Amino acid sequence: MLAYYFPPVGGAGVQRTLKFVRYLVPLGWDATVVSTRSRAYGARDETLLAEVPSTTRVIRTAALPVARYLAFALHRLRLKRVRAFLLWPDGGLGWMPFAFLAAMRAVRRDRPDVLFSTSAPYGAHLVALLVARLTGLPWVADFRDEWAANPYLVGQPRLLAGLSERAERAITRGATKVVVAGDYFRLAGLARDDPRRTEIVNGVDQADLERTSGGPPPDRFVLAHVGSIYDIRDPIPALRALASLVTRGVVDVDQVEVRLVGNVWIPGFAPPAGIPVTATGYVSHEEAIEEMVSATVLLLYIAPGDLAPSGKLFEYLASGRPVLCLAPDENLASRLVREWGAGIVAAPGDEGAIEEALTVLWLRWREDGLPLQNEVRARVFERYSRQAGAARLASVLEDARLG
Repeated sequence: MLAYYFPPVGGAGVQRTLKFVRYLVPLGWDATVVSTRSRAYGARDETLLAEVPSTTRVIRTAALPVARYLAFALHRLRLKRVRAFLLWPDGGLGWMPFAFLAAMRAVRRDRPDVLFSTSAPYGAHLVALLVARLTGLPWVADFRDEWAANPYLVGQPRLLAGLSERAERAITRGATKVVVAGDYFRLAGLARDDPRRTEIVNGVDQADLERTSGGPPPDRFVLAHVGSIYDIRDPIPALRALASLVTRGVVDVDQVEVRLVGNVWIPGFAPPAGIPVTATGYVSHEEAIEEMVSATVLLLYIAPGDLAPSGKLFEYLASGRPVLCLAPDENLASRLVREWGAGIVAAPGDEGAIEEALTVLWLRWREDGLPLQNEVRARVFERYSRQAGAARLASVLEDARLG
């Protein structure tokens, strides 16, 4: 398994891969993971190490900090185009040669049945492509996000966009099987009805929720956004709407609190005045789950036009707390919140509708405290468990092995 993000590295990209490794073991699959040393990536979560199976061998390679230093220097110099060319395909550039050598050694030693790679970074697939060609191993490529069709890479130079598409096409043609985290993914060289393609969405591990002990405070309305805030995931419209309700006296400022749980990557990010805001910074996954179950309402913001539902959606639903879902109608998050009665949906750019949604949630809280949504919890555990995702992957691996 080629996985740049793996414990003790933290962050959202770790969870899918870690849970695959953990829950494949009872299904007869043991993994040798080629990853990076944790200091090559900023976020660390030591608590996740306890979930790595004892049978899993983890090879942690060096990774030249090329991307980090170049990105910083060229950003300061405002050389965006130069930065894009030097860092292609992505931030895993400095890891790729070390990952290739480690993977080749592991293949010779372990003689594995299947090669597995997961992106982002997309360089993991490029390494796997070369290893598969040299060894003849069947190969499963897992896309956690789109690459060439990723809407947030639209601004890259045209030459790089074409290069990414050609590289993606080589990956999809060379892979024995391709796994995608969403059925809407557009991958060059791979039709949606290609029999080699399998959808395995992100999910939730019930065991993570069973370790929590908190609950929302009875005397405060806590609106929590759990997850990193960055240019395309900026919940400021909801904060402005809440501040407006406080100013107009609809919401009592002495009974409300906003919690921003996670990194804030937007330079100069400043919540509106007039509402109490607590920013925790990065927390462990265990603490993030505790924050979810301790919130009155969970805030999910997904930009207009974005079809990615966010990996935290399933943990939000499993927490049993109502969700203020600010997402496009066609997004899976909006569909599930509406169909399951798990909260209120509003368009991410419509602050009037957001104010209305917050008002409804506030009045419901004043009336009944917004009790735990046990039916929603049961549904998400039934349909989107990490064990079910691992079982689907085990079937894909077996099919790849048998050719």
